[in-house]
Amino acid sequence: MPRIAKDPQERRNEILDAAMELFNTKGYANTAVSDIVKKVGVAQGTFYYYFKSKEEIAAAHDRSLASRLAFVKAVSEDQALNAVDKLRKVLLEGFPAPQKDHVILEYLHDESNSILHQKYLVAKIAAFHPFLTDIVQQGISEGVFQVDHPDEVTEFLLVGISFLFDRGIFGWSEEELTKKYRALETIVDRLLGGTSIISAGVLLEMNRQG
Repeated sequence: MPRIAKDPQERRNEILDAAMELFNTKGYANTAVSDIVKKVGVAQGTFYYYFKSKEEIAAAHDRSLASRLAFVKAVSEDQALNAVDKLRKVLLEGFPAPQKDHVILEYLHDESNSILHQKYLVAKIAAFHPFLTDIVQQGISEGVFQVDHPDEVTEFLLVGISFLFDRGIFGWSEEELTKKYRALETIVDRLLGGTSIISAGVLLEMNRQG
């Protein structure tokens, strides 16, 4: 029977899925390229056609980010939601990494991967920025946000949340995190010129999810 050639993107995703599953079950350090290709059922050369190394797979956060951005885009375009509900939904459900990607985040949090980690955070901020700006502009139109520079304010909010509360950068205790999130609740209100826009409870839940 002739071998069926798969679409390159489909094959690449198969390798990614297998790698992520093995990283979660065996651990990143204990997973070899040979384990990945064995699970997919392809030759080792096929792996290296798509990826230069196992480390490149660990850096392949773009697929996860694309999935989250699709959700955020849908929320931002949902005409049934007001701006405050959209902002809460995006920060609670779209911004945190899904559970299946936590092993990759742990890899990025290693000190030896600090440059890669920084690039990941910058890419996430840049990707989310236009959608959150649209939501803030909607809030201005609705009269719930009082903002003179929505683009810059949204950028400042994303950078603050992404870096200050990143577990791989600061080793805050739970008590310290709770205190900072309660302060952030007031900061967000002042940044956007509203009242009780994002509660500390929502922010804490966002942190627990990653």
